[in-house]
Amino acid sequence: MTTTPPPEPPEPKPDPAPEPEPDRPAEPEPAEPPAQGSPPADTPPLPNAGGPYPSPDQPHPPTGAPQYPPPPPSPPEPYPGGVAGPGYDYGAYGAPPVRQNNGMGVAALVMGVIGFLIGPCSILAIVFGRIGLNRVARGEATNRGVAQAGFVLGIVTLVLWIIGMIALASR
Repeated sequence: MTTTPPPEPPEPKPDPAPEPEPDRPAEPEPAEPPAQGSPPADTPPLPNAGGPYPSPDQPHPPTGAPQYPPPPPSPPEPYPGGVAGPGYDYGAYGAPPVRQNNGMGVAALVMGVIGFLIGPCSILAIVFGRIGLNRVARGEATNRGVAQAGFVLGIVTLVLWIIGMIALASR
């Protein structure tokens, strides 16, 4: 698909130069630069002289790009109304899951540890631990071990404080 450039019009012949004087050597005539947009006469034509794109009347070659299949159909709804059932409270596709309420179990454990230093905090550890265990039983929380540890630690520290107070009172 090479195109040859159109033939160039003949150049006018220059007037004959006057004869050089005998004591001066002859000077070569300056070569005329080629016209803008045309290649010099001694260079071969380019394979696609019209530019990097084919002309509008030429068919376009196939690009060879892979053809991808259409996307699969979307899955059906699991239940009418979009409700997935009990225990699956994750919302719509892409939505974040329902937030868990693990704060009471953590608070029970913290209060159980503080109860070694400050006795009344062990009572709060027992209360928070029981609330945390109830939330785990209802499925609202996932930290059964932490809530149970806080509850047991609250009972142990409360018993130790009571024994300590009896020992101090009997002196």
